[in-house]
Amino acid sequence: MNTVQMIEQADIAYFFPLLSQIINQWYFSIPVAVALLLASRLFPKIIISVVGFIAGVGLVYPLISNIEYVKNLIGTNETAQIVFMILTGVVIAAVVFALFKFLFFLVGLLAGFFIGIWLYNIISPGIYASVMNNYPQFAAPAWIPFAFAGFLAVIIGILALISQEKAVSLISVVIGALIISFYGVYWLIVLFPQTFGAIEMQNDVINVLDLSSLGLLSFVVLMIVLCYAGFKIGKIRKREYDES
Repeated sequence: MNTVQMIEQADIAYFFPLLSQIINQWYFSIPVAVALLLASRLFPKIIISVVGFIAGVGLVYPLISNIEYVKNLIGTNETAQIVFMILTGVVIAAVVFALFKFLFFLVGLLAGFFIGIWLYNIISPGIYASVMNNYPQFAAPAWIPFAFAGFLAVIIGILALISQEKAVSLISVVIGALIISFYGVYWLIVLFPQTFGAIEMQNDVINVLDLSSLGLLSFVVLMIVLCYAGFKIGKIRKREYDES
């Protein structure tokens, strides 16, 4: 039981600010996610900049906003917080765009690693709980999440080297599908908490996220369906764009 609790409380808490932004700023995150999902093959440099913007808003901004100087600068002014958040996203997007050709492998590597950690922390509790029902003495090695994320990171990094356009399309579709799938499961939890799991927020930030087996299955199915749809639609739109 301790192993399951340890896994459930693992690094997924690091993503709570990003997941909270997806929920709180849905009017921005959902259109961006749809664009990433459906237009992944049309404008690769714009897409990678959008990914950089999302990383700036969802990952970098929550870290910077906790710095004492920044706290004093923006205070509790909601407008100042939004402006600073957007500026952070723009700066990160500009950096990613400027280094697009030179550090593309690194971008693919990092994207693959974060996607791997995210997927691992969402999927692993259910898997380990099932394993421990049959093997109570089982203890998960601490290196497994890093090995899983590293494996996925290397695959995406190599794909980035082989074909930048296809790699951007892969990253774009997966991130778009992740955002939409999470938002869909979030509403399933809100509407049917006893069936799909529990989510609690304090001061607009998630502090508890617990998917049931059906909630986890719904997330995975949504991911697969959206990724498939994204790749198929992306190919069709790319073909139409090339012929026009």
